[in-house]
Amino acid sequence: MASYPTVQEKDGDWIGPKYCLVHGVRISEWVADPNLGKDLEEFQTRKDDVFVVSYPKSGTTFVREVLWQIFHDGATSDEHLGKRVFFFDSLPLLNTNTTGRTSEPARESTSIKPVVDLLPSPRLLVSHLPYDIITKCKDNAASCKFIYISRNPKDVAVSYFHFLTKLSGVFLKYFLQGKFAYNSWLDHVLGWWKQRHNPNVLFLKYEDMKKDLPTSVKAMAEFVEKPLTEEVIQRIAHQCSFAEMVKNPASYQVFPGNDDVRFLRKGEIGDWKNHFTSDMNEQVETEFVAKLKEYGLEFDYS
Repeated sequence: MASYPTVQEKDGDWIGPKYCLVHGVRISEWVADPNLGKDLEEFQTRKDDVFVVSYPKSGTTFVREVLWQIFHDGATSDEHLGKRVFFFDSLPLLNTNTTGRTSEPARESTSIKPVVDLLPSPRLLVSHLPYDIITKCKDNAASCKFIYISRNPKDVAVSYFHFLTKLSGVFLKYFLQGKFAYNSWLDHVLGWWKQRHNPNVLFLKYEDMKKDLPTSVKAMAEFVEKPLTEEVIQRIAHQCSFAEMVKNPASYQVFPGNDDVRFLRKGEIGDWKNHFTSDMNEQVETEFVAKLKEYGLEFDYS
């Protein structure tokens, strides 16, 4: 079982979360599977695997639910989302008979995690790994599919702040420096943006999905080769609206059975305006927004 180096930022009285370093990527201690680093080097994807990938707090839960409903023809489920679209980064990838692993992927025990390699196809997975780290098939013709969901950095920052602590200048400083989970937001998004013409990558924007969800549902369905009728597309768009998803809070708890922390908060575009000072806004504009434009990537900040 691997032992990762750890890092933790401290700034006066402020103490940041402790992270493991897996191939140089910061991953929360409670997330990273002990063998993730080694398993990533050996794990083989399947052609019908579909990954939802994002930087944290970018609409990941939203897209996971849409994807699951696409594969189930618009059905809904009260089962926790983590048991339907599996969190790749936190699970054992290979069945190597290491203590704590199981050869039974459907085991319901909370103490035993399913092994990704043993999950039946098609495997629906979610990850926050950067493009250059995530596992990929060497044969592009047999590659799995990646749906990348991006979101404007100002709203990502606010959502992240609320998820971990309260908004502060210190927090923003380290966010801009890429010293929270999965490193730099800018590097993460640009790494996937550069792959937007890859036929196995679908690059989406959270803001576009919020403004016109049926169009995004259709694009996702076509990308994963699951044709849907217009009626099913509209039904999924309705069922995956924020107003509908919050009616089923148990499905989106960070820790199943614990209602204190949820993945869903507001789901708004432009909430950053209620939290940012003018100085904070200027910092993000300088460090992120200006650099995004150099690569032709722009977001709606409403």
